[in-house]
Amino acid sequence: MKNQEKTTLSIETRVYPVASRNNLLAFASVTLGGCFAVNGIQIMNSKNGVFVAMPSVKDKRGEYRDICFPITGEFRSALHEAVMSEYARATMQTAAAQ
Repeated sequence: MKNQEKTTLSIETRVYPVASRNNLLAFASVTLGGCFAVNGIQIMNSKNGVFVAMPSVKDKRGEYRDICFPITGEFRSALHEAVMSEYARATMQTAAAQ
């Protein structure tokens, strides 16, 4: 049976900017609710702007499939905002150190 209650899940985010490598801007890791970690998140730049790419694997047809991902639009937005906010903080901190 599905749980109909809405729960607020804490999102702890760590971002690791990388030197310019194609479209890759940074790697990120998140801890959800203090009990589940997701590593290998990528912050990418494209012609449509910066986006958060979830960890993925290449299937037999050569297509990439996310191995973990938000199920609701609400959580997808919250995760994207948390990662991008930490990315902005990390890049400002890196720029200030230089």
